[in-house]
Amino acid sequence: MGTVYKVQHVISDRIEAMKVILPSLVESPQLAERFMREIKVQARLQHPNIASLHNALRLDNGLLMVMEYVEGISLHARLRTSVVDVGQSLDIAVQTLSALSYAHGQGVVHRDIKPANIMITPDGTVKLMDFGIARAADHEDHLTRTGAAIGSLYYMSPEQVQGGTVDQRSDLYSFGITLYEMLTGTKPITGETSFAIMSGHLSQTPLSPGTVNPRVNASLSLAVLKSIEKRPEDRFQNAHEFATVLQMIRTRTPSGATPAPETIAMPEPAAAPKPERERPVTPPSFESLPRQTPAPANTPVTPAEAKPTVTPTPPSGTLSNAQRFDPADLDRARKALASYVGPMAKILVDRAARKSTSLQQLYELLAAEVPEGQERKQFLNTRPR
Repeated sequence: MGTVYKVQHVISDRIEAMKVILPSLVESPQLAERFMREIKVQARLQHPNIASLHNALRLDNGLLMVMEYVEGISLHARLRTSVVDVGQSLDIAVQTLSALSYAHGQGVVHRDIKPANIMITPDGTVKLMDFGIARAADHEDHLTRTGAAIGSLYYMSPEQVQGGTVDQRSDLYSFGITLYEMLTGTKPITGETSFAIMSGHLSQTPLSPGTVNPRVNASLSLAVLKSIEKRPEDRFQNAHEFATVLQMIRTRTPSGATPAPETIAMPEPAAAPKPERERPVTPPSFESLPRQTPAPANTPVTPAEAKPTVTPTPPSGTLSNAQRFDPADLDRARKALASYVGPMAKILVDRAARKSTSLQQLYELLAAEVPEGQERKQFLNTRPR
């Protein structure tokens, strides 16, 4: 939409960034209006992790924005050199999610979260940039025609690919893709053509980050996979929730460090965990279904087959194999584990329960998520006898 210059104010001597829309583009009312919208959106955002707007001016037949000059390197340029270690990835993630939480609180959805729009200063401060296609909740988005996909190819949410309405969960998906790339050095959704990549956002099941990079532990892998679920309702619902989980993981992973062995669970499966749902009568057919595809509604179940497995309606969050475990025991395990891993406890307990045949085995799997020593012993002692 324009050209950005590094400039110095002739009175204050302050170094700033000046974005100028090209005169030829000003002749296009739609592009000029988009630029005006960026100015208004940026003006309402004042946050330490968002590049701030200093001024906006009309000059002859052009428009320009005077922005905070951010000294540093983009995350995109950083990723071209090497994978970002786990501790630093979490630092960057928590700061970026802080910026998104604030922007979303102001009714602004960025819609173009990607490494190129995340700057990192020499002291490690994150600055979120470029709100050029952001949408404000109190402005009608007539600049994007219905059904048009908008965003950056590798980081577009499924709802962006489909040209549908997006909300803050779309930004969280895009950042989940970015975090995956930080941790593994690879993009989770790939393809040889633009169509293949866009289709991948709708149907491709990414490998677990822990499978690609063994230094990424089970808790972090599950958090990343949750952030890039296909359906918005299956993701983190807001940036604060996502950041809280990462903060819990970060307290166990100092910046620049590799997670301690005791925080690494059993090897991750290649496929992401399936959403919780009632197990069909024929388990083998369920395992062959694509992720997030509901079980067939017409699976034949005779009264004789159904009778032995009839149980009271389980509470929300209960595993599909509730017949094997008492829901109260699973809830007790979640609460005990939550004091060590926070909100990720529910996902970890559900996942371990699918692999366990007894409470003892369940607790032994979960104990891998608790620091070794007295804390692990205390956690194991919470198992019902």
